[in-house]
Amino acid sequence: MASSATPPIAEVVIPPSAPPPPPQGTPEASGKRYSDWKQAWDDARAAVAVDIAVLQTTVSEPQQTGTYMSKHVTYLVRTEPYTYLVRRRYTDFVWLRDTLQKRYIGMLIPSLPPKTYQSGTQTSTSLIKNRMRMLGLFLEQLIQIPYVRGDPSVLAFLSVQNEKEFEAAKTATAIPDLFTDTSAGAIKWRDALRSATIPHNGQRVLMDFISQLEYLEGHLKKLVTATRNLSITAQAKRQSMDSLCGTFQEWSKTETEFGNASKFEYPNKSSGVMARVLNSSATTLEGWGKVLSFEPTIIESVVYAGVTYLNQQVDAFKNLIKLRDASIRDLEKADKSLAVKKAERESTGNGDKPVSGGVFSFSSKSETLNEAIAREEQEVRAKRRSVEAMARALFFSEIDRFNQDRQTTMESAMACLAASELMVSTKSAKLFAAFFTNMKLDSGEWSTKAKDVLSLQDQVDLQFEDSGNLSGSTGSVG
Repeated sequence: MASSATPPIAEVVIPPSAPPPPPQGTPEASGKRYSDWKQAWDDARAAVAVDIAVLQTTVSEPQQTGTYMSKHVTYLVRTEPYTYLVRRRYTDFVWLRDTLQKRYIGMLIPSLPPKTYQSGTQTSTSLIKNRMRMLGLFLEQLIQIPYVRGDPSVLAFLSVQNEKEFEAAKTATAIPDLFTDTSAGAIKWRDALRSATIPHNGQRVLMDFISQLEYLEGHLKKLVTATRNLSITAQAKRQSMDSLCGTFQEWSKTETEFGNASKFEYPNKSSGVMARVLNSSATTLEGWGKVLSFEPTIIESVVYAGVTYLNQQVDAFKNLIKLRDASIRDLEKADKSLAVKKAERESTGNGDKPVSGGVFSFSSKSETLNEAIAREEQEVRAKRRSVEAMARALFFSEIDRFNQDRQTTMESAMACLAASELMVSTKSAKLFAAFFTNMKLDSGEWSTKAKDVLSLQDQVDLQFEDSGNLSGSTGSVG
């Protein structure tokens, strides 16, 4: 349910001269336990909806700005129901994702399109349109996550128009530490992680899931290629239709000339009727070409975008697991360093001795062994807490949410495709119905004849599709 609360713009515009003060009256973690991740997400959704309405975002109107040597594209981001209108460039989207990824430890943040694309058959306009669609999908998916919908960085991204103020807000809201963050979303995410349990066979479960990702990635890469090729084919069909229509129009002019008695000794008495047939055909084909012009857009912005996004999400999840593995290695290294220092203190009985900073240390201040141990103990606690949070997030919600989201993403893509093609079919039906009306022909009679023709063709297909009788044949069939 949408909230009638005042849009929270002012809270995120903070001068860059000082760090943001801690929010006053922010509730501490409730310690609430959840039986499953959906319950936790529903609770977070209800809590956020009190202050932040259910948002809808669109990314549109790309514009190229900047100097000749340093051009970049900005996109108009509209957010309803607050009617926020801001312009953002690709690097702003990257900043937002990176900030949220650091803050909400273990959460799979929606993926972004790559910074650069491999050169290929796509034009620069096509690449910009594709990126615009993918950035739109990123925001659509992001604001579905209740923990981040009211996040200060998200609100800054969506609402702050002035470029300098936005840069200040980026600095002020980029708090990377989940465990000291007092925003409502961070508190709810900590509650959710506290409710998680890591299964005893967690590593085997994770390895099994990674193998599933590999299979899934293989299918999605094929789908990305197939849908891209389908879009290219649709564009080529549209161009061929234009050529076909143009040829009919030229033929129509020629037929009109055939009836000109001043040019021909025996003018064609049927030239006027033939010209009318050709003109009507050209008009129909021109209209069909306009209908076909929707096909590349439908394929690229719906099907291609959907499978590409899912492929990016697979990659994002693999990177999330790699980050967890790197964090575990970093923790093991820190644990080992701490153990060495503790052993040294125990063997010497002197914790006040200075610890060398090493050959490459630029610090002039010497640190005692006790101070180094205290510092590293704190670092180890922080690293262990992060590693545990990542594991809890994976097993509490993120694996299951990933599987659910890819199902809904594919379902949405196919539903949008079906709806789009229904609209195209309606346009085609009206177009061809108009042809029969203009030519004063019986569409029912010609539907029967067309059915007979197509049925005969199907019979040939059924007879020869498996036999291979004609493969490699150089002679006549008979």
